[in-house]
Amino acid sequence: KKLCDTLCSMWQKSTKTLNSKIAKLWYNITKGFGEFFKERSADLEINPAEAMFLSKIYYNDGISQREIAHSLIVSEANITKTFKKLEGKELVYKTVDEDNNARRNLHLTEKGEKTFERCIEIFGEFDIITFEDYDSEEKERMEEQLKEISDKALNIIKK
Repeated sequence: KKLCDTLCSMWQKSTKTLNSKIAKLWYNITKGFGEFFKERSADLEINPAEAMFLSKIYYNDGISQREIAHSLIVSEANITKTFKKLEGKELVYKTVDEDNNARRNLHLTEKGEKTFERCIEIFGEFDIITFEDYDSEEKERMEEQLKEISDKALNIIKK
Protein backbone atom coordinates (compact mmCIF):
# COMPACT_ATOMS: atom_id res chain seq x y z
CA LYS A 1 0.00 0.00 0.00
CA LYS A 2 2.78 2.44 0.93
CA LEU A 3 4.58 1.76 -2.37
CA CYS A 4 1.33 2.15 -4.30
CA ASP A 5 0.65 5.48 -2.55
CA THR A 6 4.19 6.62 -3.35
CA LEU A 7 3.85 5.63 -7.00
CA CYS A 8 0.44 7.29 -7.28
CA SER A 9 1.83 10.46 -5.73
CA MET A 10 4.80 10.37 -8.12
CA TRP A 11 2.41 9.88 -11.04
CA GLN A 12 0.27 12.86 -10.05
CA LYS A 13 3.31 15.12 -9.64
CA SER A 14 4.92 14.00 -12.89
CA THR A 15 2.04 14.39 -15.34
CA LYS A 16 3.73 17.41 -16.91
CA THR A 17 7.12 15.76 -17.36
CA LEU A 18 8.51 13.37 -19.94
CA ASN A 19 8.71 10.63 -17.32
CA SER A 20 4.97 10.68 -16.68
CA LYS A 21 4.54 7.79 -19.13
CA ILE A 22 6.61 5.55 -16.87
CA ALA A 23 4.72 6.63 -13.76
CA LYS A 24 1.43 5.87 -15.52
CA LEU A 25 2.74 2.43 -16.45
CA TRP A 26 3.65 1.72 -12.82
CA TYR A 27 0.21 2.84 -11.76
CA ASN A 28 -1.42 0.57 -14.35
CA ILE A 29 0.67 -2.43 -13.31
CA THR A 30 -0.08 -1.87 -9.63
CA LYS A 31 -3.77 -1.30 -10.26
CA GLY A 32 -4.02 -4.27 -12.63
CA PHE A 33 -2.39 -6.64 -10.18
CA GLY A 34 -4.47 -5.32 -7.28
CA GLU A 35 -7.74 -5.85 -9.14
CA PHE A 36 -6.65 -9.25 -10.46
CA PHE A 37 -5.70 -10.40 -6.95
CA LYS A 38 -8.88 -8.99 -5.43
CA GLU A 39 -11.04 -10.81 -7.97
CA ARG A 40 -9.22 -14.14 -7.70
CA SER A 41 -8.84 -14.09 -3.91
CA ALA A 42 -12.32 -12.93 -2.87
CA ASP A 43 -12.99 -16.25 -1.14
CA LEU A 44 -9.70 -15.96 0.80
CA GLU A 45 -10.63 -12.59 2.31
CA ILE A 46 -7.06 -11.25 2.27
CA ASN A 47 -5.31 -8.48 0.37
CA PRO A 48 -1.90 -8.50 -1.38
CA ALA A 49 -0.12 -6.99 1.65
CA GLU A 50 -1.51 -9.74 3.88
CA ALA A 51 -0.44 -12.31 1.29
CA MET A 52 3.11 -10.93 1.49
CA PHE A 53 2.94 -11.20 5.29
CA LEU A 54 1.87 -14.84 4.98
CA SER A 55 4.68 -15.47 2.47
CA LYS A 56 7.30 -14.40 5.00
CA ILE A 57 6.01 -16.99 7.47
CA TYR A 58 5.39 -19.66 4.83
CA TYR A 59 9.01 -19.55 3.67
CA ASN A 60 10.49 -18.82 7.14
CA ASP A 61 8.45 -20.69 9.74
CA GLY A 62 9.11 -19.24 13.17
CA ILE A 63 10.14 -15.81 11.88
CA SER A 64 9.71 -12.95 14.34
CA GLN A 65 7.45 -9.94 13.90
CA ARG A 66 10.51 -7.70 13.89
CA GLU A 67 12.10 -9.71 11.05
CA ILE A 68 8.90 -9.45 9.00
CA ALA A 69 8.70 -5.69 9.63
CA HIS A 70 12.30 -5.28 8.51
CA SER A 71 11.89 -7.38 5.35
CA LEU A 72 8.62 -5.69 4.32
CA ILE A 73 9.89 -2.23 5.31
CA VAL A 74 6.93 -1.45 7.54
CA SER A 75 6.60 -0.60 11.21
CA GLU A 76 6.35 -3.23 13.90
CA ALA A 77 3.01 -1.66 14.83
CA ASN A 78 1.80 -2.37 11.29
CA ILE A 79 2.95 -5.98 11.63
CA THR A 80 1.20 -6.34 15.00
CA LYS A 81 -2.04 -5.03 13.48
CA THR A 82 -1.75 -7.34 10.47
CA PHE A 83 -0.93 -10.31 12.69
CA LYS A 84 -4.00 -9.71 14.86
CA LYS A 85 -6.18 -9.43 11.77
CA LEU A 86 -4.81 -12.69 10.32
CA GLU A 87 -4.96 -14.39 13.71
CA GLY A 88 -8.67 -13.49 13.84
CA LYS A 89 -9.06 -15.27 10.50
CA GLU A 90 -7.28 -18.31 11.98
CA LEU A 91 -4.41 -18.08 9.49
CA VAL A 92 -1.50 -17.48 11.91
CA TYR A 93 -0.43 -18.11 15.48
CA LYS A 94 2.63 -17.37 17.60
CA THR A 95 4.78 -19.22 20.08
CA VAL A 96 7.35 -18.09 22.63
CA ASP A 97 10.93 -18.68 21.48
CA GLU A 98 12.64 -21.34 23.62
CA ASP A 99 15.92 -19.39 23.72
CA ASN A 100 14.49 -15.89 24.13
CA ASN A 101 11.27 -15.39 26.12
CA ALA A 102 10.87 -11.87 24.71
CA ARG A 103 10.75 -13.15 21.11
CA ARG A 104 7.56 -14.45 19.54
CA ASN A 105 7.84 -16.87 16.63
CA LEU A 106 5.13 -16.71 13.99
CA HIS A 107 3.62 -19.72 12.26
CA LEU A 108 0.88 -20.47 9.77
CA THR A 109 -2.07 -22.61 10.72
CA GLU A 110 -3.11 -25.33 8.29
CA LYS A 111 -5.72 -22.89 6.96
CA GLY A 112 -2.97 -20.26 6.62
CA GLU A 113 -0.80 -22.64 4.61
CA LYS A 114 -3.67 -23.51 2.27
CA THR A 115 -4.56 -19.84 1.91
CA PHE A 116 -1.03 -18.87 0.95
CA GLU A 117 -0.71 -21.82 -1.42
CA ARG A 118 -3.80 -20.46 -3.18
CA CYS A 119 -2.05 -17.06 -3.32
CA ILE A 120 0.92 -18.73 -5.01
CA GLU A 121 -1.49 -20.04 -7.65
CA ILE A 122 -2.97 -16.56 -8.13
CA PHE A 123 0.49 -14.99 -8.48
CA GLY A 124 1.35 -17.68 -11.04
CA GLU A 125 -1.84 -17.03 -13.01
CA PHE A 126 -1.01 -13.31 -13.14
CA ASP A 127 2.50 -14.05 -14.40
CA ILE A 128 1.21 -16.42 -17.08
CA ILE A 129 -1.37 -13.94 -18.34
CA THR A 130 0.95 -10.95 -18.13
CA PHE A 131 3.95 -12.57 -19.82
CA GLU A 132 2.23 -14.98 -22.24
CA ASP A 133 3.58 -13.21 -25.33
CA TYR A 134 7.22 -13.25 -24.22
CA ASP A 135 9.78 -16.00 -24.69
CA SER A 136 11.84 -17.28 -21.74
CA GLU A 137 14.84 -15.09 -22.59
CA GLU A 138 12.69 -11.94 -22.67
CA LYS A 139 11.01 -12.92 -19.40
CA GLU A 140 14.37 -13.49 -17.75
CA ARG A 141 15.68 -10.12 -18.95
CA MET A 142 12.52 -8.37 -17.76
CA GLU A 143 12.73 -10.11 -14.39
CA GLU A 144 16.30 -8.85 -13.96
CA GLN A 145 15.28 -5.32 -14.90
CA LEU A 146 12.26 -5.36 -12.63
CA LYS A 147 14.43 -6.63 -9.77
CA GLU A 148 16.81 -3.69 -10.26
CA ILE A 149 13.90 -1.23 -10.38
CA SER A 150 12.29 -2.86 -7.35
CA ASP A 151 15.51 -2.59 -5.36
CA LYS A 152 15.84 1.10 -6.28
CA ALA A 153 12.22 1.78 -5.33
CA LEU A 154 12.69 0.07 -1.96
CA ASN A 155 15.85 2.07 -1.35
CA ILE A 156 13.80 5.25 -1.79
CA ILE A 157 11.45 4.08 0.97
CA LYS A 158 14.34 3.11 3.27
CA LYS A 159 15.86 6.63 3.13
